[in-house]
Amino acid sequence: MFPWLRTPRITSNLGRSLSALVFATAAVVASAAATSVFASTSQNYEGHDEYVYMIAVSKDGQLMATASGDDTVIVWDVRRRVAVHALQHDAAVYAAAISPDGRSIATGGGDGRVTLWNAQNGHRIESVSQHGDAVYCVDYSPDGKLLASAGGSTDGGDTVCRIRRTADLELVSEFSGHSLQVYGVVFSPDGQTVVTSSGDRTIRRWNVGTGESSVLTGHTSDVYRCAFTPDGKRLASTSQDGTVRVWDLQTNQGTVLFDGSKKNPMYAVRFTRDGKRLAAVGDDRRLRIWAVDESSLLSDTRVAPCALYSVAILPDDSTIVTAGEDGIVYTVPAPK
Repeated sequence: MFPWLRTPRITSNLGRSLSALVFATAAVVASAAATSVFASTSQNYEGHDEYVYMIAVSKDGQLMATASGDDTVIVWDVRRRVAVHALQHDAAVYAAAISPDGRSIATGGGDGRVTLWNAQNGHRIESVSQHGDAVYCVDYSPDGKLLASAGGSTDGGDTVCRIRRTADLELVSEFSGHSLQVYGVVFSPDGQTVVTSSGDRTIRRWNVGTGESSVLTGHTSDVYRCAFTPDGKRLASTSQDGTVRVWDLQTNQGTVLFDGSKKNPMYAVRFTRDGKRLAAVGDDRRLRIWAVDESSLLSDTRVAPCALYSVAILPDDSTIVTAGEDGIVYTVPAPK
C-alpha cells in the first residue's frame, strides 16, 4: 500500500508556527546553495520533517510546492532558492498542484478538505470539505478553470472523483466507479479527459463533459500515479506491482517499460516537457529515466537513503526533483 496508509515515521510538529517554518527552511536552503541549487545532488531542499508525498512545479518554473505529512505545504521560490510560504493544514497533506497561471495552489489532505491558496502571499482563498475520507490527489485543468480531486480510505471509503470550478470551488460533477481508494488524478493536455488511478488495480479515463468512462487494466496491484505525454497520446503509470507501464491511448494497450517486482513498488512518474523522456521513482530509492520511444534506460541513480514517493521536472527539462520518506527534496541533473 502507499506510505500514507502506513504508520507515520515520525510525529508531525503541530506547534511550529508558519513564520518560524518559513524562516528555518529558507535559512537551510540559502546556506546550502553556495552555487546553483540545482548544480548537483548535494544541493537539496530541506525543511519538512515528515514524508513528502507530492511535488508540483509551476509552468514557468519559478515556484515549487511540496506536500508533506508534517501538515504543511512549503512553497519555494526556485530562482531565489528560498522557502517563501508554509501553508499550514490541520492534517497530513497528500496533494498539491499549482494553477497554470501560477497564481493559486490547490491542496488536499487527511482531513478530506480541498483548499485553494494565493501563491503570491500564502493566504487561504477558499476551502471545502466534500470528501468523506482523505484527499490523495488534486489537479488543475489546462485552462485553470476546473479542479479535480479524489481519495479514499483503507477499505475504499469515498472514492468519488469530484470536479469543481476553481473560481469558487463549486461542485461541477462527480465521477464514481472505483471500488478502492483513488491515489492519482490528472487532466489530459486538452482538458477533455480526467484519468484516475486506484487501489482496485485499474485506471479510468473519464470524459469531463459526459462522465462516461473507459477502463485500462493490466496492473496486478494498486495503481498509484499517472502522467500524460504532452500530446495526450500516451499515459504512464506506476504500481504496487513494481512496474512502470506506458499506455497507447488509441488502443488502450499497455506496455511494461520496467518491472522491479512487487518487492519494489513504483510510486510516481513524470514525462519531460518534450515527451521524449520519462522519470520514475519508487521504494528502492532510485530515480530511473528512460528514452520513451526507444524504451531504453538512460540513467539509474540511487538518490536517497529511503523510499521516494514523488517526482517533478523543471520546465526546461534540465533538472529532476524528487522526494519521499526522509522529507528532503533532492535535485538531480537530467541526462542529456
